[in-house]
Amino acid sequence: MSATPLTDIQEIIERSLFHRIRQELVDKSYLPDVSDTGTYPDNQTGWDQWESDIEAIVTAMGFAIEVFSTGSNEAKGIKKVPRIVIESGNFLPGALGGDPRRFFTDEGADFKAKVTPPQTVDFYVNFCLASNTTSQARILNAILALAVPRRGYIPWWNDATKTFFARSINYYDRTNEDEGIIEHVFAYEIPDAWDHEDIEAYASIAKINEITLNTNLQKYEDGSWGHDSDPLVIT
Repeated sequence: MSATPLTDIQEIIERSLFHRIRQELVDKSYLPDVSDTGTYPDNQTGWDQWESDIEAIVTAMGFAIEVFSTGSNEAKGIKKVPRIVIESGNFLPGALGGDPRRFFTDEGADFKAKVTPPQTVDFYVNFCLASNTTSQARILNAILALAVPRRGYIPWWNDATKTFFARSINYYDRTNEDEGIIEHVFAYEIPDAWDHEDIEAYASIAKINEITLNTNLQKYEDGSWGHDSDPLVIT
């Protein structure tokens, strides 16, 4: 059994990409702000308010743009346009190797000896922009360009002090002329991520809380050390 905890890097990548696009859509008034839980509680009242506000955006802007990520296939698969769908791929071996030397982390009560994983991984994701007019397609492209750089760093959704690198690597056209749907797919790579945490090398190492010294060597040698003298204590 491994003592190494499970990593949450895939969730961090997926949520970070979703939130970047969602926030850009909210900022450009194409989507209500679902993070406003006072307006949109997770119950029938909130759902009804959401649908009402979507219709208000359609009236004001001409159309609303929804974004879908790791939800149900039923929700993502419906070709209700315009919309942005994030299709998560998988991990493949990366280009960098980890440092095999042990290092120590302060766990409060003790230290743990750890080793960096031996190799990084590359994560792949598609951004599918579905629309039914050229003007909608242009706006979707502009939203993606603002939200996800073609080559740049993206902050973690739950910790803005941390980032991961993303870059555009390919483009596909999945337009369905019979259904009148324009679909542009942009493939991105998140290179050199870690797909598991640092490996614990061995059991925890106790901290030194106190060092007791007594400079009377004779009492140490004859076995009476510490019985009738006060030791020097260093903490």
